[in-house]
Amino acid sequence: MSNESRSRQLRIPVRLVNGQWEFKLGGPVPVTEFSDAELVLHRSAIENKAFLNIMEEKARHKVLDEGTRLRVSLTVKPENPPPKEMKRLLIPYDKMCQQIGVGFMHNWSVVPPSFVQVKIAGPNEKQARLFDTEQGGLWLVTRGIEADGLASTMIVLPKEISAEPVGSLNHALTKLSEVYETWRISHTGNVYERVLYRERNGKWYPLDLLRNEKLEKQEQEIAKGIWEGFLAKMTRTTKELF
Repeated sequence: MSNESRSRQLRIPVRLVNGQWEFKLGGPVPVTEFSDAELVLHRSAIENKAFLNIMEEKARHKVLDEGTRLRVSLTVKPENPPPKEMKRLLIPYDKMCQQIGVGFMHNWSVVPPSFVQVKIAGPNEKQARLFDTEQGGLWLVTRGIEADGLASTMIVLPKEISAEPVGSLNHALTKLSEVYETWRISHTGNVYERVLYRERNGKWYPLDLLRNEKLEKQEQEIAKGIWEGFLAKMTRTTKELF
């Protein structure tokens, strides 16, 4: 599918006629050669059940290992400062701004963000069964050829905030927001935008990059490698069906 904005995309009803897609009201679809598109079909229209299974299969692909450090962005307002013992845990914006990938801060608040470092820990019993592993990490969850989200094992917070690891990145963000963003009514947030990982080039990027195959730059080697490997595997698998 093209990465054009949705406002510039056009929905065209089509029908398969003698092995070719035609405009539903008649005639060929007048589009340029090699245009990308998506088919939205009822499941019953798929003749090859093995293909249908591939397109619906859920899978997990390890992205980051246990021990990897992540940084959570927080909007700490001057009129609502945290306690002194908590304030010293913050990594200020001026120490992070040159380390963040260019173009990945436009969605954040007008108040310069601060950051708290957390770490991926090992799994609890339930996670060990779910991921079938004794090692912690972060996994890209896919459904067919689409990203379905990210899942982690336990997350270690600074001991001043939590003596025990918490069960997820969402929980970690909530705990940190409760301490540093007391002005918020709700302490939930988008971990894909507000939690950053470190690429091999030394720059920090939001986790959303790891679940986005349409990378804006090719310098993100970890994210690029994940998607190249995953799509190559899917290509081999689907070719075996035909």
